[in-house]
Order: sequence, then structure tokens, then C-alpha cells
Amino acid sequence: MRIGSSSYSFKRFNYGRPEELSLTLEDIFPLAHSYGLDGLELLAVQFDSDSDEYVSKIKQLAVLNSQDIYALSVHNNFVNPDPEVRRSEVEKVKKWIVIASKLGAPIIRVFGGRWGTIKDFIELMALDGKEPPLEGYSYDQGVEWNIECFKECTEFASQYGITLAVENHWGLTYSAKGVLDIINGVNSKWLKVCLDCGNFRENTYEQLASLIPHTVLVHAKTYWGGGIFYDFNLNPDYVKIVRMLKDAGYNGYLSIEFEGKSPSEEGILASIQLLNQAIKLS
Repeated sequence: MRIGSSSYSFKRFNYGRPEELSLTLEDIFPLAHSYGLDGLELLAVQFDSDSDEYVSKIKQLAVLNSQDIYALSVHNNFVNPDPEVRRSEVEKVKKWIVIASKLGAPIIRVFGGRWGTIKDFIELMALDGKEPPLEGYSYDQGVEWNIECFKECTEFASQYGITLAVENHWGLTYSAKGVLDIINGVNSKWLKVCLDCGNFRENTYEQLASLIPHTVLVHAKTYWGGGIFYDFNLNPDYVKIVRMLKDAGYNGYLSIEFEGKSPSEEGILASIQLLNQAIKLS
């Protein structure tokens, strides 16, 4: 296994420290190199442009800073009753599949989406990511929309050799069941799992175990300084998790998502140490 980080760990939207807001991807590459990371997972929303010129610049930055771009992360949402909105979201994913191919990134992290019935993100976190469907709709319909959209996206992705990886996130995929209902419904070798080790608040290790056989990317959440969203003072048991991954034959990236209150440099460096130790002990 190799250790990388999501660009999110360096720039956590407006939830992190104020000094993070001015960082760009251009700033993050040399920082990642200086921390000793093997690679970066880049958030699409942190790209300053999707132009060919900018994408080429990012690709060269990876070379100059000895960083593997092992994944892109897209914020898509197929859970919407309006077919035109879903069509727009499919086209967004397709656009980033092409960009991932240009960058040499073999994986795109995608979402199962959510209803949006709880507007405040902090409130959603307090509810462990669970939210009720829109009035007049059901969980099963949300899954069907995902299956329909991901069938088209995976067909497109297969033409570029890109694997899509659904994260156990919030809304429809707050549980392993939600992820598996989508994965099994699409039934494509081009749709796998991005395993987030911090997003299962109930039966954590049992739920992680059920997704590991489908996993191609691991989000290693850490909370140094206490969680930004959760009252976490402890990190997941990564010795246990890495052992589970090894037993399943996983050889991919452990992608740090630092979500603690400590400065990002401190949190990322501590996370690297934690994960290296877990690999040695597992």
C-alpha cells in the first residue's frame, strides 16, 4: 500500500483554518512532496480551470514534485427527480473522466448523492448523514436514478480505462447497503468503491468489511486536534483496518482525509506516521 492525500486535507473548504483558503493546487504539490507523500487525490472543485492548458500545467507539477495523481474526486448528485438535472450531472462526470484520462489518473471518486432535504451540513453531520427523501419519493427511486446514471457513466469511463469509485458518504450511501445497492444494480467492473474509514458511525468495522471486496481507493480519515464535524478525539483503528485490507488483497492507496482542528501540516504529517505504523503492525 502507498500513502497519499486528498487535496482536501490541505484546503478544507471554509471549514478549515483561514490560512487554507488561499491555497491553490499549485501550492499543494510542493507541500505534498515536502511531507513525503507518494501522491495526491485532486478535488475537481479545487481546479482553477478545466482548460487543456491548466490540466497540462497540473500534470507537469505532478512530475516536478514526484507526485502520482492517483485519483480525481467529483461532487456529483444523481438523486434528483428532474431528468434534466440528472443529465447535467452525468455530463459533469463524463467531463472529468476525460480530464482524468489526460492527467493519467485511473480512478474517479463519485457520490451516490443525497436528497437535500436537510440544508445545513452541520445538522446533517449531527444526524450521521441520514436524511429523509423528498416528499412523494422513496429510497428505491433514488437508487434507480443512480443505477441509470452510473450505467451510462461507466460505459463512457470504460472507453478511457477509468474506474469510478462510489464513496460511502452521506444521504443515499450513509450505509454500506446504500453503496452495495448501487454497485450491484449497475453490475459493471468499472464501478467500484471508495472506502471512507470515517463515515460509518454505526457498526463501523462490520460495514467497512462488507465493502472491502469492492474497494479500489481508501479514504483514511484522521482527526488530530478533535473532529471539525464530529466530537472525535480518536482516529479509526488503522491497524485493524489495514489488516482487513491486506487480508482482502488490497494494494492501493491510503488517501488521507485530514478532518481535525490541528493545522493541516501537523495533521497530515501525523497521519502519515499513523498509517506507516499501521502497515508495519498489520
